[in-house]
Amino acid sequence: MNFIYASLLLIASIASMHGTCGFQLSMVASRAPFKKPRTKSLEQKIPFTTTTKKTSSSSSVTSTLISNLACMALKRRLIDQTHVSCDLTADTNNLFFGRVGPVTVKGRGWKSPLGLTCRAIEATVNECSLDMGRLVSNQKLVLTTPAEGRAMVALSATDFGNFITHPLIKPPSPPSINGSSDNQNSRLVFQKENVSVDPSTGLVTFYGTYADSKWKFALQRAAGGGEQAKIHATLAESGGERERGAVVDAMELSLASTTSKFFNEMVFDLDGTFLSFEDMMLTDKGRDSSVMISLRIKVKKFPSPGMEF
Repeated sequence: MNFIYASLLLIASIASMHGTCGFQLSMVASRAPFKKPRTKSLEQKIPFTTTTKKTSSSSSVTSTLISNLACMALKRRLIDQTHVSCDLTADTNNLFFGRVGPVTVKGRGWKSPLGLTCRAIEATVNECSLDMGRLVSNQKLVLTTPAEGRAMVALSATDFGNFITHPLIKPPSPPSINGSSDNQNSRLVFQKENVSVDPSTGLVTFYGTYADSKWKFALQRAAGGGEQAKIHATLAESGGERERGAVVDAMELSLASTTSKFFNEMVFDLDGTFLSFEDMMLTDKGRDSSVMISLRIKVKKFPSPGMEF
């Protein structure tokens, strides 16, 4: 998706990376959710953790610094979290050229300043290239080349509602149907409420308003044909005098086609970090049912410090 989600969003602070990951869709949701400790301060809730694997002692200080900076960058961009960790591998020869990796960042219970949330997240890349001069002198992570990777995000029904209504998500609007005036210049607006995730049917159900009516959308994993997501749209509540007929049928088809294309081609731009939908699945593992979104990551630059998502 052009997603979640967001989100996740959330990956922008750590994706200074290049490579692909080998984890499977079932990994994140199989873990039980973390319970928040009863503390007043976010800084005291749960300290971030870093794990650094090194092939020589001379790379210890620099690689630990990178891990700490990555975790701190994430914490600064979140208003809530129950866990953040960074697992970094580096050796002296690669560090000399500014290359580190693989890098894996994991988290649970994340919430961004603009309300983007996720139950769990895991991002893995094989390599990222950093400006070592800026790292040592300014303690700042700066990419020297664009980086690519993959991430997995687990979203509850509430998380998915937060994602589709996030300010950076701009839903599409289909073309007019048979010259219908109420369909022209009308904007599709997704709703945060009444989202359901049903692993037994493989459907994520959500709602939106369009052309003075309420519409029901059912998102599922596509069977093939070059697309990974498929959406079926039906009229839920009619506005005005609209009755079931050819125009409504045509609008349902148009909304289904437009929103399916929207999710499959979605690119979520976080100020130079781009997240795009790759695949999805539903699971009932853990406390609540979740939709798991596989995302591709491309980072041209890190988001500006004051940029909120």
